[in-house]
Amino acid sequence: MHGGNVWQGDAPEQWLDFSANTRPEGAPEWVTQAALRGMRHIRYYPDPEMRRMTDALAACLGIPSGCVLPAAGGVSAIDLAMYAAESGVTAVEPCFSEYRSLAARHGLPFRGFPMSAGLQAIPDSALAGGLLCLTNPNNPTGRAFGTAETEQLLCRVEKANGYLLADEAFIEYCPEFSVRQAAAARERLLVAGSMTKILGIPGLRLGYLCGHPRTLGRLRAKRLPWEVNAVAEAVACALPDHAEDIRRDAEISAERRQALARALEDTGAFVYDSQAPFLLVKYQRPVHPLAQWLKNRRILVRECMDFTGVDDGYHLRVAVKDEESNARLTEALKEGLLCAENR
Repeated sequence: MHGGNVWQGDAPEQWLDFSANTRPEGAPEWVTQAALRGMRHIRYYPDPEMRRMTDALAACLGIPSGCVLPAAGGVSAIDLAMYAAESGVTAVEPCFSEYRSLAARHGLPFRGFPMSAGLQAIPDSALAGGLLCLTNPNNPTGRAFGTAETEQLLCRVEKANGYLLADEAFIEYCPEFSVRQAAAARERLLVAGSMTKILGIPGLRLGYLCGHPRTLGRLRAKRLPWEVNAVAEAVACALPDHAEDIRRDAEISAERRQALARALEDTGAFVYDSQAPFLLVKYQRPVHPLAQWLKNRRILVRECMDFTGVDDGYHLRVAVKDEESNARLTEALKEGLLCAENR
C-alpha cells in the first residue's frame, strides 16, 4: 500500500493524510479551470497520437516533442519503460515498491541494491541488458542524486548495454537534479515523471516518459490506445503558461519542509535530509503504536515496512503540508510520545 486509505468512510476530507505527498492545498485554481475546459471534450475519443499534449509537455519540460510520451501517471510511464528490460530489473533501495511488482507482471527477475553502499557498488553484471531504476529524489529518504553522479551511473549502464530509468516523480521540487535534458542524446536513458504531486491531482493521472526518439519509437507500440483522457490533456496543455506558479509552489514546499524538519527533531526524531515534499524520520522506539495513535485522531502517516532498508519498524515518512496541518501533526506526535512514556 502506497499510503493511508482515506476511503474508510464516506468523507475522505475528514482525514489529515500525511502519507500522500501531494500539494496540500489540492489542485490550484488554474488546474481546476483547465480540467473544466477538458470536460467539454469527454464526448470524443482522445487523439490517439496525443499531439497537443505531447507538445505542451515538451514545452513545459524543455525538451523536443520527439523525446516525450504522455502517460496516465508516473506508474504507467514506469510500466512502459519495463519493456526496455531484457535480462531483468534492478533498483537502488529503498525505493518505490512498484518496481518490483511491475517487474513481476512483465515476467522479469528483480534485484535490489542498497543505496547506502553507493551507486558504484552495483556490479556490472546487474546492469547488463537490464533496466536499472533510480528514484531521484529518492522515495522514501528524499535524497537527490546530483547530475554528475547520475551521469557516471549512466555511462556504466551504456557500456553494459542496459537502460537507466531515472524516476523523477518529485523532480519539480528540485529541478536542478533532473537529467531529462540528456534524454535527447542518450538512447539508454529513460526518464519517468509525474505532475500528480506538484499539482495535487493524484486522481487525474498525468505523467510522461522521456527518452531518445528511437527508444521511444520502440516503446510507443507497447502503449495502450487512448492512454490519457481529455481532462488530463487539458491540464497538460495549460502547463507551459504556469511554469512560474509551479516554481513558486516548490519554493513554498521547501520552506515548509525546513520548518517541519525542525519541529520533528523537537519530538526526538532523527530527520533525514530531503529535497522532496516529504521527510523520513526515525524514532528510538517502534512506531506502529504511534501511527495507530495518530490514526485514531484521523491523521495518517506512512509506516515504512514495505521499503527495503528502512523496514525496521522505527521509521515513518510524513508529507510536507501547510503550516497549520504540520503543527497539528507535531503536536499529536508529542502527545502520543508523552503518553507512551507515562504508561
